[in-house]
Amino acid sequence: MLCEIIICFHIGNKDVKQIVVEGGIHAREYISTLFLLKEIHFLKSFDLNGGIYFIPMMNPDGIRMVLDGVDFINDEKLKEILLLINESDDFSQWKANANAVDLNVNFDVFWGKGSQNVKKLAKANFIGYYPNSEIENINFLKFIEKNKVDGSLSFHSKGEVVYYGFKMSGKRLKEEKKMVKNICKINGYTPVKTKNSTGGLSDYLSYFYNIPAFTIELGSDFLNHPISEKYLYDIFKKNKDIVLTFLNCL
Repeated sequence: MLCEIIICFHIGNKDVKQIVVEGGIHAREYISTLFLLKEIHFLKSFDLNGGIYFIPMMNPDGIRMVLDGVDFINDEKLKEILLLINESDDFSQWKANANAVDLNVNFDVFWGKGSQNVKKLAKANFIGYYPNSEIENINFLKFIEKNKVDGSLSFHSKGEVVYYGFKMSGKRLKEEKKMVKNICKINGYTPVKTKNSTGGLSDYLSYFYNIPAFTIELGSDFLNHPISEKYLYDIFKKNKDIVLTFLNCL
């Protein structure tokens, strides 16, 4: 357990509708963190009709492992375990946090029921030993309890799709379809109704807080993980107006 804080930026005002925008929950997908840092800079001079909470890096320890390996970890036993799991000192394909738990399957929403869930320590898809076990997720849940939000966007990579409609039907599903259509008109991505997914941040917020919560997969499926920074400009160009459009849809 290394990461003990959650770093959040807020722009706009706190008197009306609020959204939370998150990235970097999967370590090798840190292109989403870089995208959100550019997005904060882009939007900070706008006169916003609401407020935006940005959490650009949900998984700082995992991202550092992808970039630097595990030498920064002081716990020698943990370091040895991580090297055994990864079967290499190259952590470029690592998705989990420094406890080898995949944060985006650890939330307590149909926990452990996902089609790709893993029930042992792994570089990806391990659900943890119990739901909401990880300090990163605990911190996020404390943040959500303290700050009312009306919608959520989670940025991942890759595939150029937008997931929506977790466990949803009827009028609410129609409303989300309309919203996701507006998003996909801007970035040209494909809307996909969420299925076989559980324990995710968007799943949790959609199901328990009854708010629109979309997951956006940045970058072409033809790119390799981790997506190189040389593609950041193109990703930013396609998606820079998404956050503001979403806020204005609410």
